[in-house]
Amino acid sequence: MMKVSLLELCVRSAIDNLQYLGDVGETDILLLKRILPHCNADQLNHIETSTKGRDLSPVTDELWRKHYGRTFGNDAVSMVKERMSSRGIKFKWRQLYQAKVREQEELQKKGVNRLKDLYREQNTQKESRKCQAIDLKPPESKRIKRTGPGAGSSGSSSKAPAKGRLMQKSRMDFAKR
Repeated sequence: MMKVSLLELCVRSAIDNLQYLGDVGETDILLLKRILPHCNADQLNHIETSTKGRDLSPVTDELWRKHYGRTFGNDAVSMVKERMSSRGIKFKWRQLYQAKVREQEELQKKGVNRLKDLYREQNTQKESRKCQAIDLKPPESKRIKRTGPGAGSSGSSSKAPAKGRLMQKSRMDFAKR
């Protein structure tokens, strides 16, 4: 049977429960170098934020550089290194990572807003091209319609009044000649 030291069991337990770690201010730096590489970016940020009175950047700076590379690509890491060396400036990788994440979120928000505007514009164009039902009433006829029990039931067809007018007009023309 393999014997495992108490220290090794504690390290394994800490790695298994990274989401519950907070302030690691008094923890030995050698233990942190074994535990913290197993953290994702959110867990690492939580641990650094929770830890008061101690700078964890000697341990976490390289971890943040790795997270930066995984998230934004190794080309981005190379570019940042070149810029820092050419300008003679050194930043903490945690700050660079957080700034890049904020920049990406802003770009994403701008893209989403642009898409919303385009969809809104397309919908207004669609609405303007739609056929619209118009409620028009037929013009009132100047002729007075007869209503009542004997109206239209005399057996004459519906064209009879028009025929009568035509005949009447032709009779008047004949009489004038």
